[in-house]
Parts: sequence; C-alpha cells; structure tokens
Amino acid sequence: MTATARRLRFVLGRAYAALWRAAEGALARAAPGSVRHERERPRLPAAPVHRRYGLRVGRPVDRFYIERFLQGRSGDVRGRVLEVLDATYTRRFGGTAVTRSDVLDLDPANAAATIRADLETGEGVPRGAYDCFVLTQTISITYDLRGALDTAHAALAPGGVLLLTVPGISHQAEPDGETFPDHWRFTWRAVARLLGERFGAEHVEVSAQGTVAACAAFLYGIPAAELDPALLDPHDPDYEMVICARAVRT
Repeated sequence: MTATARRLRFVLGRAYAALWRAAEGALARAAPGSVRHERERPRLPAAPVHRRYGLRVGRPVDRFYIERFLQGRSGDVRGRVLEVLDATYTRRFGGTAVTRSDVLDLDPANAAATIRADLETGEGVPRGAYDCFVLTQTISITYDLRGALDTAHAALAPGGVLLLTVPGISHQAEPDGETFPDHWRFTWRAVARLLGERFGAEHVEVSAQGTVAACAAFLYGIPAAELDPALLDPHDPDYEMVICARAVRT
C-alpha cells in the first residue's frame, strides 16, 4: 500500500475503508511497472456512506467552501440584508453591521420569513432596498433562474452586493423533488456570463472551488470534518464543486 493510500485510510477511518480500497487498487494499477489485467476493475461502494450530503453526521463538504467564501466577504454583509429561507448567514457573517435582516420565502409555513414573495417573478420583493443579498445554493432549485437573477439585481440598492453560490458537482437536492425541485448545475463561465449580463462584467467576481477528493467525499456523503484539510485545496479546475460570485449593482 502506498503512502498516499495509507494516509487516506487513516484520515477517513474504518467506516470509509471500502471507498478507499478502490482508490488503493487504482493507485497500484497506475504505479510504474504495474501489470493491469483485463478483468480488474475499480471496486467502489455501490451506495453512499451517508445520504442527504452527510447532514446527519456533520457539515457537508460544499458548505466548507460556501462558508469560507462568505467569511472572506463578510464586510459586504452589512446594512439592510436579504437572505432566502432563514437568516443564518446574515447573523453569522454580518453580526452588528446588519441594521435590518429580511428573510424571503414563498412558503407560508416558514415562520422565519419576513417577506412572502416569489424570487422568480419578483412579485412582492422590495426593489432597490438592500445593501446585500446572500443567495446560497438557491438558483439551482429555481427553474426560471434568469428571472430570479433579475429579481436579485432589482432588489439591491445602488452599491449593493449580491453574494451568490451555486452547485457545480452535486447530487439531487431532494429525492422526491417536491420541497426543493432541483433544476440546474453550473460552471464558472456560465455564472460569469449570467451575472455579467445584469451587473456588467466589470462588477462581477467569480471563483470555483473543489478537488477530486472533495467531490468524491461530497457525493458519498462524507462530511467535511472527516477529511484532511489538505484534500480540500488547492482548487482543481476540472472539479468545480461550488461556484461563488460577488456582484455589485451600480
């Protein structure tokens, strides 16, 4: 067993050994001088280690990248701030810099919502009102994504900032597709173009985050805490798990 394979097994623990046995076999077959037999095939687990992103056992890997992005842009979370579903990130990254926090949701059962409105049509969303709109992992479950981005742009006051994250590599948001109907996956180029059309390319910053190990762990439902941080960076452009963007309305 190679040093790399030993390290992976140690980091993930026995519960995930089956997954990394497949990686060990692949490393052995790829090693110089190794002989590959025709019948040899990678042996990957047929089912996830945990479903639902591993939420029941820890923070999903995509949230590591999302929260790091928001931490780096926490200075933008200020004044009047809008967030979808709840105000978790507004409170966490804005703190006392937030003068008013609004939560957008169309669902009447959501007691946290202060604005009952439709992100796709923009009906009921205040226009030109917000200094920051924290919009994480929402556009992918919005069929009319262009309408939603138009609404986000219109909701911001001049100088207001949209902090957007979307999935690049992920499984379905909901098994039944009822509560959060999943529609889209993105690349950094698509996000740059979509935002550039509304905010102007010169007012948009886009970055992608992910590695092959992080993507594999995420798809298998292995939480971020189970991974060696060295496996989460540096970003590999072939594996865009999360795309993060900052756009400023002028």
